[in-house]
Formats: sequence, C-alpha cells, structure tokens
Amino acid sequence: MLKWRQRRLEVSLVSTTEYISELTSKAPDLEEDRQMLQCGTICHRVKEGNETEVLLLTSRATGRWIIPKGYLKRNERPHKCAEREALEEAGVTGKIGKKPIGSYTYTKHHKRAPHVVSVFLMKFKGEVGDFREKGQRTRRWVSPLEAADLVVETELQRLFRRAELSNKCTSLRR
Repeated sequence: MLKWRQRRLEVSLVSTTEYISELTSKAPDLEEDRQMLQCGTICHRVKEGNETEVLLLTSRATGRWIIPKGYLKRNERPHKCAEREALEEAGVTGKIGKKPIGSYTYTKHHKRAPHVVSVFLMKFKGEVGDFREKGQRTRRWVSPLEAADLVVETELQRLFRRAELSNKCTSLRR
C-alpha cells in the first residue's frame, strides 16, 4: 500500500513538472495574450415616454448581439477608442463619458486569455450615412433589460442590469 502511494505521488510530481514546463514554454504566447485590451461603448438615447434605449449590433463572425468595441491604437485614450469604435462599427456619434462604467471579458477564437473590454457610456447624437462596417452588422435599439437578455457575456449583462446605468444615462442627458 505504501509503495502504491509513493508511486502515485511520483506520477503526480512528474505531471506537475511537465505541466509547469509546458506553461513556461508558452510564456511568450501568454504574454502576447495579456495585451487583448479593448474599449467598448454602450450608446443610449431617450425615446418618447422618457424611456432609455441602448444600441446593440451583431458581431460579424457569429451574429451574436454585442456592443461596439475594439482595440486601442497606440497613444489613443480609452474613451476616444470607444467613441471611434461606435462610429466605425455602428455609425453613431454622441457625447462619450471619459471614465469607464465597468468592464467585461470574453474569449475570441479560442484564445487562451480572455479579452478585457472597458465600457464607456455615450449619449446618442446621431447617425452617419456612410461608415466603415456599414452593411456588415445589424443594429437594434432595445431597453437596457432587453439588451441584458440578448447579450451572452455575463459581466456585460450585469452592466445593462445595474440600476446605476439608468442614473448615469440620465446624468448624460443634460
């Protein structure tokens, strides 16, 4: 019985050592994956009856409901990145908050590390006729609670469901 336990421990140590070696060999890849930082926008507007609506759009690859988001360019401020992505992906303009209201994570193409998205609120001003990804996505205005039901990322659902979202949308209306 004692030899069996000793052998099991040796196998366990070998497995752990092999695992650590494998992780160490992949360290450069893991370092690259850490740079998957993005900025996104929850664009909102007030419709008749003083009800808030938020903008969702479909992803190009899977067609799931998402918010406009993308990678920071070199020396770009995060809120400006979020504003640019709203224009490029959804064709909308507006007044963007300078501080994120939260963040969420998602995986893309089965990367080992998740993408981390800082989310900014933007008060809708208008739409442009021609934008970079026109015709590649579907846009849809919905209530924040409906948006929470449509998106798949749990942390993004929480952002839509938070009571503060309504208050922050109200404060940006002014």
